[in-house]
Amino acid sequence: MRSIVITGASSGIGAALARRAASASWAVLMVARRTERLESLAGEIRGRGGRCEVLVADVLTSGAPQTIVERAMQAFERIDVVVNNAGAAHAATLLDESDAQIERQWQLHVAAPLRIARAALAHVEQTHGGLVFFGSGLARVPAPGYGAYAPAKAAIRAAAIQLRRELRTRGVFVTYVDPGVVDTEFSRASGMEERAASWHAKPDAVAGAILRGIERRASRVNAVPWQTAATVLGEWLPGLADRAMASFVTRPKEKQQ
Repeated sequence: MRSIVITGASSGIGAALARRAASASWAVLMVARRTERLESLAGEIRGRGGRCEVLVADVLTSGAPQTIVERAMQAFERIDVVVNNAGAAHAATLLDESDAQIERQWQLHVAAPLRIARAALAHVEQTHGGLVFFGSGLARVPAPGYGAYAPAKAAIRAAAIQLRRELRTRGVFVTYVDPGVVDTEFSRASGMEERAASWHAKPDAVAGAILRGIERRASRVNAVPWQTAATVLGEWLPGLADRAMASFVTRPKEKQQ
């Protein structure tokens, strides 16, 4: 049975992908910080006949990459795919962020995924598997209010492309995911105002697109193609994008006194 490691698996896209993968006969190692949510999800998956294991861990800790790899190997004796989904934004203007806040975004979205990929690479290479990295439309068209999140996502986008070209001769595929704007708790957790919209993608639909991309060893997954097309247009027409931000971008919530 093929195995897949998913970080940030306790909610949103990560949880939806875990459900999808287990239903498609993948053995799933779900990694996140929230014990109750992970255990609840594991019970749901096992109740449907899926195979999964839970690891409560913070990907930012120094020992997390090795712990993740060891747990996956103990549970499944192989690692086929590692999905670096864990992430969070911090609502602030970029130059108002502290050094620590900027560093946290870099560590969470760039350094930690690369450390986990490095730790798992030998096992992934042995199974001719792959590594998956999550970007954002903000990697192409940064938005005010997301601080260092957009620069960090631009960096992991570049890193994924670089790794894809470096690892292709070793039989390892690298997939970059642009998930689009998804109906999850991400914005609320980041401190941005939540503006519900009918065009927000659903986590299960995005997870389905990602799993299909993994199955075909895709170099890129544009989970919501029209949203990706819009970001490309914004990248080509920066003046238009600047004007559009006032209407479509959420804002940092006002601090409570």
